[in-house]
Amino acid sequence: MATRIIPGAVSTSSARALVITDEKATPTLRMEDAAGAAAPIKLRELDAGDPIVDQHVRRAGLQLFLAEVGGLSPGTDYQIRANGGAPVHVKTFAAQLPKDGISVALASCYYEAFGRDRDYLRALQASAPGFGRLSAKLLVGDNIYVDVGRAPMARSGAEETMTRYLKYYWGSPYADVLSYLPTFMLWDDHEFWNNYPEWQIHLARSMDAGGRDSYQRAALAAVRLFQASLNPAPIVRAGLSYQFEIPPISCFALDLRAGRTIMKAPSPRMTSEAELAAFERWAAGLKAPGIAIFGQPLWIEKGNFMDFQPPDFAAQYARIWRALASAPFDVLVLSGDVHHSRLLEFDVGGGRRVWELISSPACMIPTIESIAAQAFDVQDRGAITFPLKFPGEAAGAPKLVGYHFGTDHNNTICLLHLTPGDGGAIGVTTCFLDLITKAVCPNDRPKVQAPLVSPQSQWCKGGFTLKRR
Repeated sequence: MATRIIPGAVSTSSARALVITDEKATPTLRMEDAAGAAAPIKLRELDAGDPIVDQHVRRAGLQLFLAEVGGLSPGTDYQIRANGGAPVHVKTFAAQLPKDGISVALASCYYEAFGRDRDYLRALQASAPGFGRLSAKLLVGDNIYVDVGRAPMARSGAEETMTRYLKYYWGSPYADVLSYLPTFMLWDDHEFWNNYPEWQIHLARSMDAGGRDSYQRAALAAVRLFQASLNPAPIVRAGLSYQFEIPPISCFALDLRAGRTIMKAPSPRMTSEAELAAFERWAAGLKAPGIAIFGQPLWIEKGNFMDFQPPDFAAQYARIWRALASAPFDVLVLSGDVHHSRLLEFDVGGGRRVWELISSPACMIPTIESIAAQAFDVQDRGAITFPLKFPGEAAGAPKLVGYHFGTDHNNTICLLHLTPGDGGAIGVTTCFLDLITKAVCPNDRPKVQAPLVSPQSQWCKGGFTLKRR
């Protein structure tokens, strides 16, 4: 008998966690601070809202619960135990960013079958010199590959999807990675299928004859059940985007995938009008520097039928950039997806800055050749590339002013250290960490003739400041 606790979003006064157990009874949870003072936990059974998906959870002999705790003290360490087992540690955010700052991890694109889980966990635990103990992790897309790998023996899209999720969250050592640190989630196409929701000739699941509806329903239900449940409440009732604070920094995670339409729709969109309008209000109302989180980078070439990108959705893309450019404070954009990591700096007019920090992949998928051969035993390799000019409409276009550093190492995560500065500024120190060596990655030149910040660092580590505009 076992119970796993996967801590989710924290705030200054609250915490939540996904609880998975193979016990028949409801688990008994206890959360307490270092002095042993207990915090009351609200525990409710979770279901996917899809009876077929829920049936597969029960068939696996598991129950899922959501634990929610309020009334916690800011900047305080807590531990949660289930049925007297080993504790899971959680620390609430401080009421104001401490002078020595806090550190968080950023990662995307984790393919479980290469078994990098123990390296991943050790890297998070060890952090890196100058970053100290991590407070949380942001997993920003392709956190699970339901469409890459040997298909399990499954009779439906729901069974195959749940088999993969239960392996990631319950049946493999990667679950230990998920259980370490509070986690904020965002997702991208591989939680559904490559280039979702488009039809892909090489992926039967995306075709009507291949069970498209079954896979789509199961994927969305699983995202809600295993990933969105870890996040704060959605910013709008029917959406999955959300907002949270690392005071005084405000963060907004805008879901550009689960509500995406096909490109042939009369008015193609990446997200709902309500969620995009909420993002615009958030940017306009910033009282301090902001962090915007997306499942795909903004500074990227237009895509095609194999992989559409944000610039392909011209109207919404323009609105996102206008919101970032007109915000009263500088904004840091966080994303993943592209199989390389990089830090870019943009001028959005009048000396105002937007920074884009991409971390990908935590574990690279197999090569196309090994996938085709059903071998899945050789990791692919990325290449650092991006457009030199704004890929959207020209009027008031942001300007790329600097490539700071990047890497195409295929087992990489990012660390960020956030510190308060004068006049409401926020200092950001960041690095890309190789999971295998546990060392900061060497700085690789991009495969395009980008403006390089001088001098170029030997390593993928550096800093910048987010300011009031």
